Amino acid sequence: MLSEFEQDLLKELGNIGSGHAATALSTLLAKPVNITVSSAEMEPISYLPERVGGPERHVASVLLELGGEIRGMILILFPVDDAEAMVTSLIGRPFTFAEATDLGQSAWEEIGNIMSGAYARALSDWLTTPILIQVPATAIDMAGSIVEFVVSSVQPEEDAALYIDTTFLIDEKVSAGHVLFLPTHGSLKQIERRLLGHG
Repeated sequence: MLSEFEQDLLKELGNIGSGHAATALSTLLAKPVNITVSSAEMEPISYLPERVGGPERHVASVLLELGGEIRGMILILFPVDDAEAMVTSLIGRPFTFAEATDLGQSAWEEIGNIMSGAYARALSDWLTTPILIQVPATAIDMAGSIVEFVVSSVQPEEDAALYIDTTFLIDEKVSAGHVLFLPTHGSLKQIERRLLGHG
């Protein structure tokens, strides 16, 4: 269980990443984007599907693998209709993943690239450690299936993930976004040392 101070530190990390993402998305969409962080905490990985609405909820996801001294996976999840609204706003025409065009799919991948990169940069700054990032991938599936895939892919050494709960405001529409970091190869210890050192 994290102390209130440690939760505040993680929330600070979330706010930094959200600030980076909001600035970049505002430029991409050519309109104001506001992102707020409602909570940030460490949770058991097995609990994550429930946090995003249940294992059978269909979500749009962005997956970004991290390398270097900090290793693991950043996973960003949105309800499908919220992700479709973001793409619609970007391309200026109605978009659904069920009838995805190349333009719409590319737009979603670009949104995912910006968001995952923003949170990776924030994590790197927060830990004062360079992080290598791969090209992000996107997927549309049930939340439980996506989390199961990520866990089997990165094989985290402990049942713990950093969970950041965010709210996006675009065109007066509120969307719930969920940012998860699953650390591997000793990276969780670095986060714990950062928390124990209190910044």
